[in-house]
Amino acid sequence: MKKTLVLIMTFLMSTVVLWGQEADRLDFNLSLRSNHLWRGITVSDVPIADVDIHYALDNKKNLKLGVWGGIGLSDHKGEHYHEINYYLNYATKMWGLGVWDVFNSTSLTGKPADIWNYDHKTSGHRFDLRGYLVFAESFPLRLEYGTSFYGNDRNERGDQRWSSYGELNYPVIRGKAVDLRVFCGAGFGLTGHSHFYGNGKHDVDVVSVGFTASKNVPVLGYKLPVSATAMWNPSVKQARVQIAASLF
Repeated sequence: MKKTLVLIMTFLMSTVVLWGQEADRLDFNLSLRSNHLWRGITVSDVPIADVDIHYALDNKKNLKLGVWGGIGLSDHKGEHYHEINYYLNYATKMWGLGVWDVFNSTSLTGKPADIWNYDHKTSGHRFDLRGYLVFAESFPLRLEYGTSFYGNDRNERGDQRWSSYGELNYPVIRGKAVDLRVFCGAGFGLTGHSHFYGNGKHDVDVVSVGFTASKNVPVLGYKLPVSATAMWNPSVKQARVQIAASLF
């Protein structure tokens, strides 16, 4: 498996070098967050920095190959958050679809993870199929969906749970000094069993309810995009707030 991954990465890097002459397709972004919230899960309770390095595979920059990584800026209960994900994603204003390879060193199982291990019974990697659909420009209700289909999403017997997540979110205020988006998401298992988004006791749970306010904050002549989120997870009886800034 390790040799296969090396060959794949070599091929991808060669492709990037060959296509790099056509256009300016390589870019990266940096964000700072007070914590890491994802689909109702508090992935990290300490401030993090996350980086998204991506390369556009088409001229319109809809299809991107990338690496997303997050790192905790302090320790929490003796653990140091670190995550690295690989993805291939196609995104437009109205819809998107992608495949993600998620690897979190502070995994949900709590077991030490080997980044080169891709065995479906023991791997710390989890493969997700993700997508979204905006119903209409005049009615921008957005449906987001994701299903875990391989790796680190197993029940006590080691069987794949196919944990899935669906969310509806809507911009109730947009184009103002402060924009506001509300969201509600549920977790469920496609096989009819529990999932990793909730407390593990139910097949279907509401796991993420809240809102995000966002605005541009003037900083040294630059408009810094900043957001504030309040999120509740009724399944695990947990709530969090988050402030985040996209530096570039």
